[in-house]
Amino acid sequence: MNSDIDIQKALESVVLYKVDCEKGDGKDIAKEFKVSGYPTFVLLNKDGKVIDRWMGYAKDYFLKTLPDATADLTTIDEKKARFQNNPDLRSAVVLGRYSSAMGEYKEAVACYLKAQSLNTNSEIGYGFEIFENTYDGANKEIFNYQDLVSAADNALKSSASPMKTYYVASMMVPIAQKNEKRADIEKYLEAGLDATANGADDETKNAHTDLMVSFSLLIKDDTATAFEYKKGTMPKGWQDDPIQLNQFAWWCFENSANLKEAEMLSRKSVTQAKPGREKANNLDTLAEILHAQGKTGEALEFSRQANAEDSENKFFRSQVERFQKILDEKK
Repeated sequence: MNSDIDIQKALESVVLYKVDCEKGDGKDIAKEFKVSGYPTFVLLNKDGKVIDRWMGYAKDYFLKTLPDATADLTTIDEKKARFQNNPDLRSAVVLGRYSSAMGEYKEAVACYLKAQSLNTNSEIGYGFEIFENTYDGANKEIFNYQDLVSAADNALKSSASPMKTYYVASMMVPIAQKNEKRADIEKYLEAGLDATANGADDETKNAHTDLMVSFSLLIKDDTATAFEYKKGTMPKGWQDDPIQLNQFAWWCFENSANLKEAEMLSRKSVTQAKPGREKANNLDTLAEILHAQGKTGEALEFSRQANAEDSENKFFRSQVERFQKILDEKK
């Protein structure tokens, strides 16, 4: 932000006050403004009253939102009162993003639904915003599974963007899997794969490959193919990065995919990991992979090493006890 010319020019219209909400007075400020995620941007007037609020890292979104927020310097309370008496599209969108940033997902969905009903521009839609907030609300049990399906289907109908379709699909598939809704898994995977099938840019191509991992696993029940696709989703240089190696190995363990190669990669991650928590995590992954292959004795030894690397973490001690109990019961 400090070195980006476009951002610096945009910030000329405001006074930027950066707060670390995890240190010192920042903790009290975060509590006062109910900050629950980062980065959160709060636009205040000279009296400290909130004018607007939003979240997100994306540069384009920030450059679009800041001028829109400063175009109307009335407070949020004033905007709410005005909207209640005379609803309009712009206020619906502003109050929607404000409620979303506040974690008030039910209110955010209501605002974006109103925006959708007031919108007359067929090139602009609010289906994705409705879906995102329904998704976040469902995680807090504000909405149920059927609410989420309705929002997802609405987003797919209103979105012409391959990447937004991908995001809906990638978010819905694990939830449909958890709810044992195979037809929904197929529906969202098909939508995502169709939307990204002919992508010319790397982002869309990578999105397609990522969905092929789930398609191979959940629809084709083909872990070998899923394993190869998963490799294709990994970032450049991942085989020399202990954290990326560990994440890949853990995915293999969770999906019972090529555990022999996963073991090799996991062992490599252990040798490269930093001492302490990182190494303990990698050792724990290796222990699980070994146990899944029936090598519980080795798993116990690596669990002991993990516990030694991070002895204050009760989880690693519980893993030692777990593997020891399994071995004892086999005697």
